[in-house]
Amino acid sequence: MNRSAVLKLHFRNEETLRHLEQAAHKLGISTDELAEAAIERELASMGTGLESRLTGILHRLKAHERGPIEQDIADFARGEVEFDDPFQGKRVSTDDPHGIGALFARRLERG
Repeated sequence: MNRSAVLKLHFRNEETLRHLEQAAHKLGISTDELAEAAIERELASMGTGLESRLTGILHRLKAHERGPIEQDIADFARGEVEFDDPFQGKRVSTDDPHGIGALFARRLERG
């Protein structure tokens, strides 16, 4: 039998409750689901539970099979040679009737 933990929540600001209800309605979920998700995100941003999340990540990293480093280096080097860099800059010539590009060029040359 799967039982949910219960928290009775009292709102001091009724507008907060109305906003919660409206948002839940727009999302098509219950106010309980939305409140729980919001609380989870807020606690995560505060770092609550960080130790257990990091421990889980550490276990997954330790379980990851590593091959020899030489193979990783060879794969990286091959990728650098076989594939074009999608972010490689290219110089293009354009008209600069107002001299704006030249102003930036002079500023860069002076440092």
